[in-house]
Amino acid sequence: MTPNIAIVDDLEADCKHIADYIRQYFSERHQKQVRTAVFSSAEQFLKYYRKGVFQIIFLDICMGEINGLELAKRLRTSDQSINIVFMSSVRDYVFDTFSVKPDGYLCKPFEYAAFAEIVDMILARYSLTDRTVKLKLPRSEAVIQLSEIISIIACDHVAEVRLITGEYYESRTLFKELEATFENESNFLLCNRGVLINMDYAVKAKEGKIVMQNGSEYPIRRRDCKAITAKFTKYTAERMRRSFVL
Repeated sequence: MTPNIAIVDDLEADCKHIADYIRQYFSERHQKQVRTAVFSSAEQFLKYYRKGVFQIIFLDICMGEINGLELAKRLRTSDQSINIVFMSSVRDYVFDTFSVKPDGYLCKPFEYAAFAEIVDMILARYSLTDRTVKLKLPRSEAVIQLSEIISIIACDHVAEVRLITGEYYESRTLFKELEATFENESNFLLCNRGVLINMDYAVKAKEGKIVMQNGSEYPIRRRDCKAITAKFTKYTAERMRRSFVL
């Protein structure tokens, strides 16, 4: 997968710095050139932006009238799949970014190794696009990428599969079969009987429920609430540990 990348930063030197790292990374590790667009403000970026144009955005926090955090919030309302990496010289801003669930935080000035570690993690998730699941539909079949699935819910005699695009399928594939398919996928969690979620799209566990980026909530099985919550917290903490380089 070769992503389109945006850099949004009002400092020209910092834009050149990250652009050089991007060229170095994809040239050395993937022998590819990527399309990189540079914007000096959030306003300039929004004039150009359309959903799906960029897969990764490196975003400075302290900018003009629309700062990086506000821009990220706007992006998340329309595009839950875009990978957002914040950049800032202020370490404490990292706590303000949690609500938009970023994919990384680089504290300026940062070294190439820190940058490469975050890009490695983002591209590793895209390897999920090589893995698919086949769903039996009433009159046909559908092949779905694992990375697009938010949740799978058992409902009567069908499994309701919801995607990050807002689409959903009512599959005739038994939930037990789907559960077995996802057994070795570390980012999927069986949080209740007949409820399987993708933790990459989860925001938090609260009051016996797991809250997703799209606002949907899924109940945690009461009997195993403590163990399930611990598993979710461990996965989220590990993901954040890999993503934030301070």
